[in-house]
Amino acid sequence: MKHTGRHTGAFLLMFLTEGDCYGGQLLQKCQDEIPVNPIDSAIIYRTLKKLETEGSVESYFNTSGEKPIKMYRITETGERTMEDFHEDIESKIKNLFFFLGKYEEWKKGPNHD
Repeated sequence: MKHTGRHTGAFLLMFLTEGDCYGGQLLQKCQDEIPVNPIDSAIIYRTLKKLETEGSVESYFNTSGEKPIKMYRITETGERTMEDFHEDIESKIKNLFFFLGKYEEWKKGPNHD
């Protein structure tokens, strides 16, 4: 069971702190770097559009190559959004560790073989 989750934006913003990227580069970073990656190109572009609408990223065209490429960069608003993601992810980690502990107790319990 794979979930796309609500944190795709967090990953994209984090990658954009490393420098401006186009969508395909962000997809490649997700594929190469995220340990369990349920993110596909449709999710990338949908999330980028949402982040741009919120003002967390801005786009521009890089015209230095043969054809223009739409690039994305993180904004100050995006940096604040990343802080919100950080808080949310930390609280989820606490809950997930709680679940894992309870699960291990249950697995070791007398009523479970």
